[in-house]
Amino acid sequence: MSGEVTFVVLYSVALLGVVGLLEFYARQPTSAWASQVFAGYRRAVPDAPQPAGPDEWPHSEVGRFHRALSLFVAVIAVLLVSAELVRHHRPLEALALVAVGAPHAVVVHRLQRRLRREATPPDDTDHSPGDEGGTH
Repeated sequence: MSGEVTFVVLYSVALLGVVGLLEFYARQPTSAWASQVFAGYRRAVPDAPQPAGPDEWPHSEVGRFHRALSLFVAVIAVLLVSAELVRHHRPLEALALVAVGAPHAVVVHRLQRRLRREATPPDDTDHSPGDEGGTH
């Protein structure tokens, strides 16, 4: 197996790890009030400000941002593996590249579906022409 293919295989495995870490970060709570650091402050200050809800910006978009970033990394890995498959045709090299590229392709498919499903619906107050969902 050539050095170039070995490098791309190892790099793609590393990119799969990056995608996993970004997905982990996408699932973490973003509220500072959920932190243990501010627990003493909340107990000590009787009139502490109300925490921001998980639906308020930027907390509502943090998970979506990390998922879009991980989708970008996975697409780059798929393109890199695809380019190497075009350049290298030996059976062992092709097998290694497909074995590394297949999980990235599955991740791309799942993240794309999840991002489309998480898209926020249009606001009902939008009165654009042809809009049948708004209040007129």
